Amino acid sequence: MVHFDVRPITEHVTEFLGRFHERMYLVQGSERAVLIDTGCGFGSLKAEVERVNELPLTVLLTHGHQDHAMGAVEFSNVYLNPEEREVLEFSSDAAFRLLGLSISRDARLVTPEDMLPPPSFDDLLPLRAGDCFALGGTTLEAFACPGHTRGHLVFLDREHRILFSGDAVSNASFLLAEESTTVEEYRDNLIRLKAALEGRVDRILEGHGTGELPFEIFDAVICVCNEVLAGDTDRIPYDLRGYRGFTAKARLPHSLRRVDGRMGNLLYREDKLFRAQGEGKNQN
Repeated sequence: MVHFDVRPITEHVTEFLGRFHERMYLVQGSERAVLIDTGCGFGSLKAEVERVNELPLTVLLTHGHQDHAMGAVEFSNVYLNPEEREVLEFSSDAAFRLLGLSISRDARLVTPEDMLPPPSFDDLLPLRAGDCFALGGTTLEAFACPGHTRGHLVFLDREHRILFSGDAVSNASFLLAEESTTVEEYRDNLIRLKAALEGRVDRILEGHGTGELPFEIFDAVICVCNEVLAGDTDRIPYDLRGYRGFTAKARLPHSLRRVDGRMGNLLYREDKLFRAQGEGKNQN
């Protein structure tokens, strides 16, 4: 049986860690609750959520990738940016999802029989930057951060100053997919998002990695983007499940930590550095 590691982050935020290193977050107000992302859809996340939540539930998806959106089939009132339709649909392919078993935590505990059917885009509700969800003492606001995918959204808990970042920014920001933006576009979007959130965020809860990042991760990744665009990288070849490119800064073995001890890193493609290289590509 597939299980999720469950732990409280604050009095109103609970983390669910899946077998594919994916992190989902339940945010509870006094009247309603929101679940941010739903994981890979192997095993029942809904059963785990219902053990700790009795409030009316809304689901917000940061983006449509298989490790964030496939569990949505278990829930109603699920929201996704319409720009993510194509991403959700190709991520729903069974063979593509099963390929992820090769890198799952405790892969021997996950089988094809544990895989839920994918969600249908037509059953989802539209979600866009600027949308707000009042939970009772807690308000979540959506912000756009195109990069990892073009329709990626992040969510700010205004009252508690927590940002739920999904795959938007991290110590291994991933721009290797066809649906990713160029490095230049991503950098500019990070700069805009950082400006919009300045002074409003005390902690960042991410979709993978260690789970928590400081706000300084924005400056760190923006810096790495600039170094990539200037050709000042370690250019470490990267190849995982058909995603090929380079890691900008050398990392310690089996770790997201950089050899030089600094924060931020980027997985990138040299054919998608500047805007002109991305024209006509990756439209969802």
